[in-house]
Amino acid sequence: MSSNLRELGLISELRGLELFRSSSENDIEQLCKDSQVVITNHKQLLFKAGSSAQHFYLVLSGAFKLTRLSLQGEDTIVHFSSPGDVIGAFIMTQKDPRYPISGVSMGPSRSLKIPRTNYLTSWQNNIDLNHKIQNSLSSRMTALQNQMTLKKSSLQTKIACLLIQLANKQTEDQKQLLVPIPLTRREIAEAVGASVESVIRIMSLWSKRGYVSTNEQCITILETEKIIELTEKDC
Repeated sequence: MSSNLRELGLISELRGLELFRSSSENDIEQLCKDSQVVITNHKQLLFKAGSSAQHFYLVLSGAFKLTRLSLQGEDTIVHFSSPGDVIGAFIMTQKDPRYPISGVSMGPSRSLKIPRTNYLTSWQNNIDLNHKIQNSLSSRMTALQNQMTLKKSSLQTKIACLLIQLANKQTEDQKQLLVPIPLTRREIAEAVGASVESVIRIMSLWSKRGYVSTNEQCITILETEKIIELTEKDC
């Protein structure tokens, strides 16, 4: 797709992201020059672990799950990326960068594919952008550490922490929280290290109790206080 941001009407969309909130339109054009909008369908691979990384990505809409192979050769989810997330930026400074993880689309999604040269010539010298990206990575690390501390917790607590973590970024301080990702029971199971059947039982129980409602596109936490109660001791 054409890389002219103005022709695509992307400038206003990009300025709406927290990442570019303090950037001018000219700054955004310079930072994202020669970029391409990539449209992916559900389960479509955006990039594969081990492949040459000559681009990094900015999520525009939809979501992506970032996975890596476990020692058993199975895909393990390490993070869910949603609009505004930058993927793969900090490996751009390596001599021969390769993606350490794979990016897989969750439902129809859009991302901005940005050339590595852009990072080397403009992104890495932009203090504000690097600070925001670093903060985002720190949040991911905190989430991973939380997962480690939750290993001995009940499955209800693990699922509750995952849903609150994913919902908070988009819907803070609301009685009903929206998880803006088409999250399947299998993906929840992979993320918390449980069987699909066990996750289905808990989600069905929560639905019957009116704690959550689900459809193919999202999960809505209807009783936020009830779900938070399950996380307070461990999350």
